[in-house]
Amino acid sequence: MKKILIVEDEPDVAETMKMLVERDGYQCDYCLDPRQGLDKMKGYDLLLLDIMMPRMSGRQVLEEMKKRGINMPVIVVSAVGLPLEIASELNKSYPGVDFVAKTEILTELIRAIVEKIGK
Repeated sequence: MKKILIVEDEPDVAETMKMLVERDGYQCDYCLDPRQGLDKMKGYDLLLLDIMMPRMSGRQVLEEMKKRGINMPVIVVSAVGLPLEIASELNKSYPGVDFVAKTEILTELIRAIVEKIGK
């Protein structure tokens, strides 16, 4: 079973994403603190990452992953900006990062996960 880690500072959003992901057959955990999430990433197949968090932004998480040599598929889930603009910006510095707007979680999240890591 594929394992997914969610790093999201809003408990209700993290729990909703976890429920959707588990309902589709994936194993899932979440961290509300990005620093704890960085320390917990080993052994996961995919990261679902919020971009706007108070203690450490998603961009900072991606940068720290680069520094630590953590290479795993990432889907950024955010309410900020337009998906194509954010995805384009992130892909310049972090090639392969996908984007799903929080407003599209119900319709696009599982599709994006399956596209990244399969079933």
